[in-house]
Amino acid sequence: MYRLAIDVGNTNTVLGLFENGGPVFRWRVRTACRTPDELLALVTGLFRASDAPMPGAAAFACVAPRVTDALREFSRKWIGGEAVEVNPDTAGLEIDYPNPGELGPDRLANAAGALLVADPPVIVADFGTATTFDVIDGRGRFLGGAILPGVGTAASELFRRAERLNPLDLRFPEHPMGRSTGEAVRSGVLWGAVGAADRMVELLSGAVRGTPALLAAGGWAETVCPRCNAPFRIYPDLTLSGIDSIGRKKRGENG
Repeated sequence: MYRLAIDVGNTNTVLGLFENGGPVFRWRVRTACRTPDELLALVTGLFRASDAPMPGAAAFACVAPRVTDALREFSRKWIGGEAVEVNPDTAGLEIDYPNPGELGPDRLANAAGALLVADPPVIVADFGTATTFDVIDGRGRFLGGAILPGVGTAASELFRRAERLNPLDLRFPEHPMGRSTGEAVRSGVLWGAVGAADRMVELLSGAVRGTPALLAAGGWAETVCPRCNAPFRIYPDLTLSGIDSIGRKKRGENG
């Protein structure tokens, strides 16, 4: 049976069609508030264009509450059943956190995905609209982490507040010392993200015994992580895989 996993972020929504252990199709669209019928038209169009087979089940993680109801209704109309929603009750994780209801479903999905590919302890970093760092101890318990502005978010806010700065393509300058305003902005935002990632790993590693595995996901991971001292392993499908895993376990499926 094919399974649909949907990761609704603040900026983009990623859909993955899974068979067995991994995605066989993947699509990325802008996150928007759509009606169930609009969502149905969008997804059926993507499937038709890719000649993708019909899924028999779905699971989703959504950080945009305005989209959640449409996703539920879309699943009922298209798949004929309820989609599994990632939350503290469905995630299947031991959560050592004062208020689990505060946890974003993307963070829970990342933790579930991390435990598919690494033995705990683990620190998983997601470089998206926000950059999140989440810690799983040696017993597999979710402990917490840190949330920073994402690379693009930090740059956008800098451009918004500084009248003399113009938006520019974010790419690493040849040297960390910028010799123009554009280079200085790129250096500060991008090398600052590298430094923040290394420092957060250093600080958060003290929360667990042993050396944690370091995993990374998110749209900026492949830009930032290769320049980090911390030995991140990049898994582009980590969040989707976690969503799919939670869905399978909730439905009582083995594979």
